[in-house]
Amino acid sequence: MLGFVVRLVGFAVLLGVASRVAQTLWSNDGLDAFAALQPLHDTGVVGLLVAPWVLALIGVGKLRPLAVFVAFALAGAAVTAPFVCARLAGA
Repeated sequence: MLGFVVRLVGFAVLLGVASRVAQTLWSNDGLDAFAALQPLHDTGVVGLLVAPWVLALIGVGKLRPLAVFVAFALAGAAVTAPFVCARLAGA
């Protein structure tokens, strides 16, 4: 049980920091003004809120390296998404 809590807190901190950085970049790039991008933003935020629970549940035994890889991949995608959306939206 302690291992689950440690994994949950670790994944939550990693993805929470990535979410806050992405939110700051999203606002600074002026992407809040584009209504067509709002569903992408909402889906990303929900995904980053749910992901720590899923990763902590599957991050046991041989699947732990996979869970860590997915967590860092999600964090990287969250931080780079505002740049891609700004480029596509022409902001």
